[in-house]
Amino acid sequence: KDCGKPVAVCASTVSSKMLAAIAKVEGFHFEETLTGFKWIGTRAAELSKKEGYMSLLGYEEAIGFACGEVVFDKDGITAIGVMAELAFSVYHRGKNLVQHMQSLYDRYGEFVSNNGYFFCHDPTIVQKIMADMRNGGKYFESLGGGQYKIDSIRDLGEPGYDSLADDKRPTLPTSASSPMMTLRFTNGCVAQFRGSGTEPKFKYYIEMQGKPGVPREEVTKELLTMCDIILEELLQPAENGLKAAGA
Repeated sequence: KDCGKPVAVCASTVSSKMLAAIAKVEGFHFEETLTGFKWIGTRAAELSKKEGYMSLLGYEEAIGFACGEVVFDKDGITAIGVMAELAFSVYHRGKNLVQHMQSLYDRYGEFVSNNGYFFCHDPTIVQKIMADMRNGGKYFESLGGGQYKIDSIRDLGEPGYDSLADDKRPTLPTSASSPMMTLRFTNGCVAQFRGSGTEPKFKYYIEMQGKPGVPREEVTKELLTMCDIILEELLQPAENGLKAAGA
């Protein structure tokens, strides 16, 4: 906040929404990108070099970090340097890293993820599942018999759709061959789906954001209950011949 420039942070859309929550509270500029550091790094560099921001962090789950403006790419050397500085600061204040992480959860809410995949050797099944989610253009408003209300939907297939945009067009690039679907629920859950571009897998990323003060156990319990409903209703694994990992 004291660097003399507005601060920007970036993360791929499948990554934890905790970074977005931090940015909202602290007044940082946050942007989502498509998956992969070619997208994260490119956007972070644009924000820094063309738009006058201090690009503080680029992040992608499972896992990579671009810290600061030295390297606009996933870089373990700068990441471990920043981590060492953080550890020194935290321990100097008489706390450990677990306690520091919990202090962030206390401030911004608990974030609990359940990410995974099904094996899917037929690419047409991915397209079928995405088409079923589109429901002929009448996107679902709720799941679980109306128990879980859907707040917004973003469809990065063709022609693309974003219920939050004034023109209903997504700002991220769309793709007919590599579609991605994002459902945001009113209770803080976000569910995202895409086919892998390199493996015979259909991937899902489901995360629950708890409100500050709500114990992690409660957030986890609600997430796991929702996961069962979301995966069964939207993916229909048995009907579509999807094989669970480890099955």
